[in-house]
Amino acid sequence: MKVKVKRFKEGRFEVSEFEVPVEGRPTLLEVLTKIKETQDPTLSFRVMCRASICGTCGVKLNGKPVLACNTRVEGEEILVEPLDFFEPIKDLVVSHDPIYESLKAKKVWLIPKEEKAGVSAQDLLKTSKSWDCILCGLCNSVCPPLLEKKPFGGPLLFTRLYKILEDPRNGSEEVLLKSSLESDPKACVHCSSCNIVCPKGCMPERWITLIETKLLQRGLIKKEEPQDFGFLGF
Repeated sequence: MKVKVKRFKEGRFEVSEFEVPVEGRPTLLEVLTKIKETQDPTLSFRVMCRASICGTCGVKLNGKPVLACNTRVEGEEILVEPLDFFEPIKDLVVSHDPIYESLKAKKVWLIPKEEKAGVSAQDLLKTSKSWDCILCGLCNSVCPPLLEKKPFGGPLLFTRLYKILEDPRNGSEEVLLKSSLESDPKACVHCSSCNIVCPKGCMPERWITLIETKLLQRGLIKKEEPQDFGFLGF
């Protein structure tokens, strides 16, 4: 298998090519590891759990964001690239700082109510998919508003916001509603690209829509009237 790797080195990108003997359908991570162990020990990529739990091994495979550890490869040739949106550090390694900085800036954590509050199975079921987020950032890497550098919180942030907002134990609803408002959910173009690439099926676009609905119900944002282009005007 010919493996092309788009690498970031000394401030610029370059493509390295490797011929890798493979059997069956190995994972992309296994292929990258074989290159590092047998051909180029300088090849840099991020990996930790190897079980699609930590979310650190995100890369692009033939143009699609994936987790290297749970994506199997086949064919005569593949192209591996670092994720878009995130600042490249070295080779396939990108900085995840924007993820953590946005969560801190918007105070996306649960502050318990003063009195004890329980959580039912139904409550957990309502937010179960948003809890599956592993902070891999694949959704942000395909988000048009973020790629265009618009002031938008992004699908990852809203996925995390939703699970706290809907938790009956949460005592900081007003803080999180303000964070949601500042993150501008109306900037979402609802292309569903984030839903498609999410390795955990978290459906980020759905949480953005639900948060936008909540802000509408609270009167914090106004529903935009459909534009009249005069097609039916007489």
